[in-house]
Amino acid sequence: MSEKSEAQVIEDFGGEIKLYSDGSVVRGDDSAFSSIFPEPDTFNFKHVEYKDVVMGEEIGLWARLYLPPETTSKAPILLYYHGGGFCVFSPATPVVHRACQMWAATLGALIVSVDYRLAPEHRLPCGYQDSIAALHWLQLQAVAAESADPWLRSHADFSRVFLAGDSAGGNIAHHVGLWAAGTKLEIEIKGVILMYPYFGGEERTSSEKFSSTVLSLEQSDVLWRLALPVGSNRDHPFSNPLIEEAAISAPDISPMLFVIAGRDILSDRQLQYCEFLKKRGKQIRVHVYDEEDHGFFFTKMEGQASVEALRGISDFMK
Repeated sequence: MSEKSEAQVIEDFGGEIKLYSDGSVVRGDDSAFSSIFPEPDTFNFKHVEYKDVVMGEEIGLWARLYLPPETTSKAPILLYYHGGGFCVFSPATPVVHRACQMWAATLGALIVSVDYRLAPEHRLPCGYQDSIAALHWLQLQAVAAESADPWLRSHADFSRVFLAGDSAGGNIAHHVGLWAAGTKLEIEIKGVILMYPYFGGEERTSSEKFSSTVLSLEQSDVLWRLALPVGSNRDHPFSNPLIEEAAISAPDISPMLFVIAGRDILSDRQLQYCEFLKKRGKQIRVHVYDEEDHGFFFTKMEGQASVEALRGISDFMK
């Protein structure tokens, strides 16, 4: 990583992202995360075919498609948004890639792993806009069959689309789900899967006192400062789903599955939002894994909690 001497560092996310006082950004190579997301010893789904497709050539948006093995009938679609605090990772990040291979193989779903532009170069709502563009792209595949991607044309069931995401991707899936609830679509969104979604707020919660090697409170605060519009705080609607502007249309969203880690610093806020939705009669399922930390599906991809979470997702998609 090269350093800059002309301007001062005003935000530093673990040395991987440095934001300077002149607005420029210097990025690392994500190597700092290799110890958090180790390579599983026995994980092997190389039989799952995948390929990259262009969704938005003008701004370089793309997606990685995963075809479930031995597909004999139309498969549900999992439109997946990766985590990373809106600031790091992509569909090509090894741990994201491995997870999508696993989901395609075990869920029997056609996975569309979505790229979106990252903050702080592209602050929110850019990530939401790119993710909605991916949904538009998927709809175009359904209505223009003659020009659709061959995998989607042959194997996708556009009447069974699920939005999904982990951490910041869960936040994105939530916001895309809210947008879709008020929009006439040619495809049918059956549900929204939120894996430890990245929500925040100015008022501190008890769970934010937890010790975490995956996402500390200090790291979370830095990521929000990098991702939110300049001058905003964590009570912005992009961050806090419980403030009036964000919550007003929440009851119209598709049925939701929450996967929550009990030792996650974000768990209190996630559970508060679940209670908010329950009181309004919303169709939600909440699966809490008491002893797990934020990102457990990726840090312990072969662990018991991850296997159980995947089983719950499979049941939700039936």
